[in-house]
Amino acid sequence: MAMGGTIAVTIPTLRALAADLAGLARLLDEDNARSTRIGNWVSDPKIASALSNIQHDWSDKRGEIVTYLTSVSKAAHAAAEAYGTCESCIAKAAQH
Repeated sequence: MAMGGTIAVTIPTLRALAADLAGLARLLDEDNARSTRIGNWVSDPKIASALSNIQHDWSDKRGEIVTYLTSVSKAAHAAAEAYGTCESCIAKAAQH
């Protein structure tokens, strides 16, 4: 039976990734709730209308993206916890 390669995990980096993804999801979700109306910031009516249309279309997808980011954040956090637990168990076993 062939042995697989080694998986190297930096737990603090994995935890930071989870936090970054959760933060991004939170920012996108807050922006979706606020509906900042970026078209209002531009004086040209054609550009303002185009920006408003883009924002409206984007808001539909933003909810999906928030859901995906939240899921991946939770998975990265769970992986960090699992690797941390595994490393603790290995360290304890090595002491005996």
